[in-house]
Amino acid sequence: MNSEKLESVAIDFGATNTRIAQFKEDRITKLIEFATPDNPKDFVAEFSQKIQAINLSSVLAIGVGACGYWDETCILRQSLNLENYVNYPLWTEISEIVKLPTLLKSDVELAALGEAVYGQEKNFESLLYINMGTGFSGALYKDGDIFTTSYSPTLRLDYLVQPESFSSANTSENDLELDPEDKKEKSITLLSSTLINLSFILSPQIISIGGGKVTDDRWINIIKPAIDKAMEYLQENLTYDIQIKKSQVKYPSIYGAHELVKRNINRLALH
Repeated sequence: MNSEKLESVAIDFGATNTRIAQFKEDRITKLIEFATPDNPKDFVAEFSQKIQAINLSSVLAIGVGACGYWDETCILRQSLNLENYVNYPLWTEISEIVKLPTLLKSDVELAALGEAVYGQEKNFESLLYINMGTGFSGALYKDGDIFTTSYSPTLRLDYLVQPESFSSANTSENDLELDPEDKKEKSITLLSSTLINLSFILSPQIISIGGGKVTDDRWINIIKPAIDKAMEYLQENLTYDIQIKKSQVKYPSIYGAHELVKRNINRLALH
């Protein structure tokens, strides 16, 4: 099968929203979005209704980028925001409904893959994707593939810094007394420090920042100032050039899920 003409369904399963996209020749031909239900049985019911709008007759497989920690059997084992889904065989049920094989990785892993392949067009050997959404995490694309381990597929950044939001791990009573301008300055300082540390630890050629919380207002007032502050330090101290930019793909996890199907064509064809 010519991978360029492959048809797939790609799903971005998030704690807040779920998106379903139909792909043909690397282009999204249909996009469906709905609020992710609190209960997995309600999700199955909602999905069953929404998927009827997509013609599955030529679709090879479904690729899924899902938030949380999923094991090798595609069962959710840990989640900060979807506790009711833990241990539920969600994707087994979905696969049975659509009668198609389902491939799954974390949403941030696939966002890194989608951004590297479709956003940056494979121009970088090493790309770090940082997601600022319901959660705050990252994933590394290196030498043509996602860097992952069996212990954790993503960089769990929630306990380091999240702009305009301070988790219990880094909130003190003094933070609660800060005025909005002081909170903004602290967010800028913490985020710039995180970018600097990740740059030295992982040595990416480019850091792409995306996610639902990357609004125009946050970009202008917090994220871009943090990037400028980090770049000033990195340009003086790194031994190579690095770029830090906004993600170029609107739905990188969806594109990564499509790419995941493309990269498994031969294995899928045997079934």
